[in-house]
Amino acid sequence: MSTTNRFMHPRNMYRTPPDFKQLAAEYPEFKKYSVTGLNGKITFDFKNQEALRLLSTILLKKDFDLDVELPVGKLVPTVPLRLNYLLWIEDLFNLNYDSKKKIKGIDIGTGASCIYPLLAAKKFQWSMVGTDINKDSIKNATKNIEKNNLQHLIRVLEVSEWDSLLPVAANDHYDFCMCNPPFHKFSNLNSDDDSNSDKGVNCEMYTVGGEVEFIQKIIQESETLKNSISIYTSMVGYKSSLGLLKNKLKAIGACAIAKAGFFQGQTARWGIAWTFQPDIKLKDFMPNKEFQKMKSQVKLRPPVSFNISDSYDSSTALAKLTKLLADLKMSISLLKSEKDENILFQADIKAYENTWTHQRRKRRMEQKSNDNKRQKTNDNLSNESDDEKVEQNLETSANINALFAATLVLRKTDDTLWIDMLHLDGNRDNSYQLFQFLKNRFV
Repeated sequence: MSTTNRFMHPRNMYRTPPDFKQLAAEYPEFKKYSVTGLNGKITFDFKNQEALRLLSTILLKKDFDLDVELPVGKLVPTVPLRLNYLLWIEDLFNLNYDSKKKIKGIDIGTGASCIYPLLAAKKFQWSMVGTDINKDSIKNATKNIEKNNLQHLIRVLEVSEWDSLLPVAANDHYDFCMCNPPFHKFSNLNSDDDSNSDKGVNCEMYTVGGEVEFIQKIIQESETLKNSISIYTSMVGYKSSLGLLKNKLKAIGACAIAKAGFFQGQTARWGIAWTFQPDIKLKDFMPNKEFQKMKSQVKLRPPVSFNISDSYDSSTALAKLTKLLADLKMSISLLKSEKDENILFQADIKAYENTWTHQRRKRRMEQKSNDNKRQKTNDNLSNESDDEKVEQNLETSANINALFAATLVLRKTDDTLWIDMLHLDGNRDNSYQLFQFLKNRFV
């Protein structure tokens, strides 16, 4: 068992990692994103969005017999984390219910994959209602339900971002609700702009006020609904949010509160649960505190941002950013939602070499040693656009270890352009250097 996998839920099948060698043999497309070392061990690029999408699709089919479409431009759900959350909810039920009880739950913001209801229905035979504000996500979620013949257990409802998050009608009762909220906040996002209600990946990652404000809205609704839902739960991205949320729950008179830690791979998330029923028991699930020593692996920081000089408009800023990334030889996996006019560019980026420091010296040396070669190359590629260079970078080999990975966003609020960068993995110093490099060229 790997160092981090031992902190997974005891019943999580992925405490024993998938056999990548077997997956490569069974699924030929898997080989594209895997590398076999001299020792015969297969390594996999977990930060490549296309690779991760394929892995999640394969695991859902192989381990749960679920045929799930994970559309490009939406967050890719990792299966071990989702299973950790559901197993904790099952633990809470085991404390309170007979194993034969039929469970009914709500998944707030079910997303295009509909991953939680599908797993809950297939593995536990729970009846689920998924909600979402995005029409495209609802359409794809419904397709996934129908492809797996689970219409008798799952239905999806469209809700408004500004109305109730929990569509509980009078006399309705649910055993639980769950939520994987947007963790990060855009402090400068214009909450009055209606176009912000349809953001694809953006609304899955970011929200005005961040996760605390989002979960507090669930808490406020729970104060009204009370026993209409027996156990309220939500995932939490920042451990520091747990204390704030717990204090809010105490203030509104929750009868019991519990928290959980979900550790998988190099990712850590947390959970919080509460109830207004005095006869309901809740239990913490916080694995060995030794995991907290791995701060470099589990700490989730907010994105860093800067606003672009007024001398740029949307077109010139996008053109310059695209050219800079191409010149820096960054690997780019585009995530932009075509329907979001405020998001001009959104991508996962990776750096495989340091191309952003000592730029002038590197250019002089390269010019001195490669003039003839460059001239020949320029003759052949004179018509190549910056967009084509970006597409070439998309094919950068996943076999090389990246210096770092990050999500980069170019967005517009009112008349101001912003660049946001969220560090995902690898060396933070290199990530920060690139952020400063971009900032120095736009401010």
